[in-house]
Amino acid sequence: MRLLTILSITATCLISHLANADDESNDPLISKFPSLLTWFTSHGGYVDPRITIGYDENHIRGMMTTKEIPAETLLIHTPKTLVLSDDVAPADDQCADIEAVIHELKVGTQSKWHTYFEFDDSTGSRVPSQWDPEGRAVKELEGLPPYGETHRHINWYKGSCRGGKELNEIEWKAFMMFLTRAADLGLVPIYDLMNHHNGKINTKLERDSEGGLRVIALTDISANSPIYNTYARSGWESTVDTFNTYGFVEDYPQLWVWTDDKLVQMTQDNKEHAFQRYRNDVHDEGAYDRSHYVPNSHHYEILVLSPTVGALYPTQGLVEILGNGQRSMEEWQILIKAHHDSIRASHDEAIIPTEKAKLEKVARKGRVDVGKQDAIQAIEFRLAFKQALKLAQSIAENVTFLEDSDEL
Repeated sequence: MRLLTILSITATCLISHLANADDESNDPLISKFPSLLTWFTSHGGYVDPRITIGYDENHIRGMMTTKEIPAETLLIHTPKTLVLSDDVAPADDQCADIEAVIHELKVGTQSKWHTYFEFDDSTGSRVPSQWDPEGRAVKELEGLPPYGETHRHINWYKGSCRGGKELNEIEWKAFMMFLTRAADLGLVPIYDLMNHHNGKINTKLERDSEGGLRVIALTDISANSPIYNTYARSGWESTVDTFNTYGFVEDYPQLWVWTDDKLVQMTQDNKEHAFQRYRNDVHDEGAYDRSHYVPNSHHYEILVLSPTVGALYPTQGLVEILGNGQRSMEEWQILIKAHHDSIRASHDEAIIPTEKAKLEKVARKGRVDVGKQDAIQAIEFRLAFKQALKLAQSIAENVTFLEDSDEL
């Protein structure tokens, strides 16, 4: 079983790094960008000259435009020769890819990627894989996902790649770089500096014929605007997965997915109970609603667009745009209404008791000391999850759903 989730796009240390405007001139990940760019272009890479690293209006550091860039413009090209991976091992051998990173770190200044490593700050970030398994942060989840799964990435790596041994400093650095920055190709310099946003995604990806990667403007991008990628395309990764891998709660839209013992038992008792949302053959207009299918799922789910707008049990047709394009709130609301009109009341009602139980459980528990960054991360995540649960409960209690299958 593949436990280390490496998305088809990358995470980066630039995510969720808040700073004051006064810090920009002293930020090494901004001041060092010109030298990284020189290294990158001298080895065959390309970056549009209207791109830099800076802070957006919310003081979040990331890739920015300096001038307007039209749609379909080539923004970045990372050739295969700059992609760091094991060229001999099978494409899905992540142990070999991380070992290739370890090797390059060990040779130091002799490595082609030395300048790239100097720019990296992944060891300075905090993700659930680094939490104390018995510490405050795990307790602050209060049983909510990813409780019990926070260390699955590092446990996989130790067990599958290191023979159960503890990691030394270089191995930790390589693991963290790969976990938070890698694409399915391996480590892809410059490309991995884009921040994540499924609602404001403005880039698309193309593989070149030699194994490199191109980043192309999906839309017109105005001057002084962030350039966004996605870490969770088409709904295949939830907001829980994103947090568990990268350590931040993504902005809207958010896809929350969870389960409980009751639902697990129902799927075991009745093999027809679980509706598989992601099907290769669902591409017709019915994909936006559940009217053609049994309205059951392996999970409870809610797609959250704002504090007051969400879709219970979203279908592939609703979530496939995540990471692939943009949709206005008006468009979302029209699609969500049609979707909710097709959900059966029996399925909707199932979500109410599980939501109330989780909210009551969270409300009863007291907080532990929150002095550490890990605990604060967990609290922020728990509060966001709680908000999604409240919205799901509100929708389930206030929207009119189909009463039985005869109405379909």
